[in-house]
Amino acid sequence: MLVGVCGGIAIYKSVELVRLLARHGFETTVIETEAARRFVLPLTFAAASQSPVLDDEVAWSAAGGWFEHIEAARRANVMVIAPATATTLGKLAAGIADNLLCATYLAFRGPVIIAPSMNWAMYEHPATQENLRLLASRGCTVLPAVRGELACGEQGSGRMAEPETILAAVKRALAETAGGPLVGRKLVVTAGGTREPVDAVRFLGNRSSGKMGTAVAEAAVAHGAEVVLITTVPVEAPPCPVVHVETAAEMADAVTTATADADVLVMAAAVADFRPAELTEGKIERGDRETLTIDLVRTVDVLEAAARPGLLRVAFAAEAGPHIARARAKRMAKDVDLLVFNDILASGAGIGSDENEITIISADGERHVPRTGKDVCAEAIVRAIEEKLSAEMGAQGGRR
Repeated sequence: MLVGVCGGIAIYKSVELVRLLARHGFETTVIETEAARRFVLPLTFAAASQSPVLDDEVAWSAAGGWFEHIEAARRANVMVIAPATATTLGKLAAGIADNLLCATYLAFRGPVIIAPSMNWAMYEHPATQENLRLLASRGCTVLPAVRGELACGEQGSGRMAEPETILAAVKRALAETAGGPLVGRKLVVTAGGTREPVDAVRFLGNRSSGKMGTAVAEAAVAHGAEVVLITTVPVEAPPCPVVHVETAAEMADAVTTATADADVLVMAAAVADFRPAELTEGKIERGDRETLTIDLVRTVDVLEAAARPGLLRVAFAAEAGPHIARARAKRMAKDVDLLVFNDILASGAGIGSDENEITIISADGERHVPRTGKDVCAEAIVRAIEEKLSAEMGAQGGRR
């Protein structure tokens, strides 16, 4: 990894980005501009990356002199520039190589990810937007600046993308370079719990947080897939396009539309099995009543409705207890390719938690993932999907 760092207040996020990359096993070399060194000393990045930091002074004094940019470009698989200031964007777009970072960019031949950061007025200026469009047209991945409170105290688009968003872009770039089974495939992932309205203020729902489905979407994006996330919960810094729904019927409609040209459907959402037979206008008043009876009717089976030849379907079975035999039977009854089982009564795992313990069931066998973070569980699910797709492609090749 090459991480180019420019002089902007968002540089504090770059320190966290480098630490995050190191935790995920990336060997990272940081290149600082002269302006960046005024904000953060090279020693800080060296400690975070466990690697010497490159800058103009180092390049000039090192053996080989200015050829340092060639060596740095040869060693890396992916290059990130974060934060990318207006000055550096202009230089990159114009091909100016008057510092080590810009010279390395010109010499680098792999995927480049750019995360701009600056005042909102500077970011929205036609010159900056034109530079970003030009860099994107040349193959760079431009992560849009995020809207929020800026260092100047104003509100607007100018905040650098979060380190987690940049990490996801890095993983996706590597996956696309490697050409894995999910590259170019479309996945539809559902997340969260549906809400079925009773009246104008009440609803029937569940405790699903949407964390598992969102983690699967993030992992699939990192593996190079084109992902659509259909969810009932807000998603901060979404890794892919998001469709927000509320009811089971709305989710069914969204899934039907999104899967029309999809390769995989991952039904991680907790969809209500029943809904009120009638919606009460306004609010149901308590009055003198001691009980309230509401007639419920079955909702649409979203997973079944989406079934069609060529669509790989992944179901989830959240059981109240270690009823894995019931989950195995459910996989066969629903005729799905993969089923992810978890016990919602297991302490500290499952609904609402950041951790989970799952068993991935297929016709070919089972894979148990002991209690761990939902991101690790999501990675295991995505890898199982890849294996299934690879097996199908192999079988089709054999038939030909």
